[in-house]
Amino acid sequence: MLPSLRRGAFARARTAAVVAVAALAAVLPAGVAHADALPNDDFDGSAVVTALPFTAHQDTSRATKAPDDPSWCQYYDAEGSVWFSYTPTEDVILRATTAGSDHPTILSAYSGLRGSLRGASRACDTGQPSTGASVTFRATAGTTYHLMVAGYDVAGGDLSFGLTTVAAAPNDRFADAEAVTGLPATRTPDLSTAWYEQDEPDSGCTDQAGPSVWYSFTPTTTTSAVVGLDHSNVTATVYTGDTIAGLTQVACTTSRWDPLVFLATAGTTYRIRVAGWPDLSDTVGVSLTEAPRLDPYVDVWPSDPTIYEEVGFTADMWDPFREPVVSGEWDFGDGTTAPVREQGPTYHHFAADGVYQVGVTVVTRDGRVGTTTRAVTVESHDVAITKFTVPSSAKAGQSKPVTVRLANTRYRESATVDLYVDNGQSRTLVGTTTLDVPARETGKVDVPFSYTFTAADALMGKVAFRAVVRLPYPVRDARPADNEVIALATTVKPGTTAMKSA
Repeated sequence: MLPSLRRGAFARARTAAVVAVAALAAVLPAGVAHADALPNDDFDGSAVVTALPFTAHQDTSRATKAPDDPSWCQYYDAEGSVWFSYTPTEDVILRATTAGSDHPTILSAYSGLRGSLRGASRACDTGQPSTGASVTFRATAGTTYHLMVAGYDVAGGDLSFGLTTVAAAPNDRFADAEAVTGLPATRTPDLSTAWYEQDEPDSGCTDQAGPSVWYSFTPTTTTSAVVGLDHSNVTATVYTGDTIAGLTQVACTTSRWDPLVFLATAGTTYRIRVAGWPDLSDTVGVSLTEAPRLDPYVDVWPSDPTIYEEVGFTADMWDPFREPVVSGEWDFGDGTTAPVREQGPTYHHFAADGVYQVGVTVVTRDGRVGTTTRAVTVESHDVAITKFTVPSSAKAGQSKPVTVRLANTRYRESATVDLYVDNGQSRTLVGTTTLDVPARETGKVDVPFSYTFTAADALMGKVAFRAVVRLPYPVRDARPADNEVIALATTVKPGTTAMKSA
């Protein structure tokens, strides 16, 4: 910003000049607007403001629109217009407003001559019917500024117009950054009184060079800090460095929905720039707080692990800042540990059944640490079919035994055995038996069935028996490969038929 903006203009009190409608005595040249137009209805009859602060109340309901009224600011919705002009004697920040008017207005400021007017930076506002329009812009000593007030879709009405100077934001310059001494902290800078300083660094989040204010933060203890915004057209960028030309970006954000989080190391000074888009002239909310602690939870797959498989572990959590996990450690509760992976699960094999207190510590990129522990039960159930006895041959109409032998060495189980027969065209459930199977190192349990062969079996010539053993839900057999057996096919012949001669 220009250093002259901070000179004595802001230290001296100004004498108010209240100008009534009767004082607007500018003379309009013939043929520019309607004959009964207001004195300042046309650019050439602009009401000259000689002292600030300035206020005027005027009935503009008869205001007209000149063919060459500038089109830079909302031209097609602008109806009747009136003009004011002011020439500052020193560099200042001017603020014009139509607050208090009874109709919607369009307010804009220009410099230059009629026919070649140039809009002043950020000096265009359509405002709101309830609050009026307001523009704040930098004015250079000796330059005449022309302010046009137009009705928004209406010729005019009871207009209230004001013009005054305002002080520049105290932390507009990098060298004047406001120090934030403790958290949480909330600020509401008025970006309409801020400007883009020469040599300001780029931001990785935007290429827009707009008005900015600066803050500095030097934590006494290392913490994870969050910069939040309440406006969508604002960028917050955190830097380190001691000069504006030597800053290094740490992090940035352009969204009120995506707060910026960074690791703030004790003793390091962080420079925080809050910048609006080039045309932004709003007051924005900025907050600097400590990030909430991480609250991870442990996911285990499968959820009923056994000693016969690798178990996958992931540390999941809901993080509003979506910061990635960059380090951490698993403690599996059996005397072994492993690093947390940035992507995907960490796998571990338990050598024995038991209940293990599995703990994890995670660290995110911004330095937050979270820990949690979960009890994981490892239980390996294993019932096997070790022998399947079926007849090698039979005749239609014969009933023959089928035996399924089970082995179980780990836990007492309630096992169900299903016996099926398949004759090539259909599979039929022969029978189902549920029984208690004790855990024994060498003992076996035989499950008997009987099957009566049919004429359809004999027609096919062969059938195959299938035995399946299953455990009640939610118990899962750790080694299901030996839970199902298909026997060699049984040959089936037609049954004996007595033949009698006539």
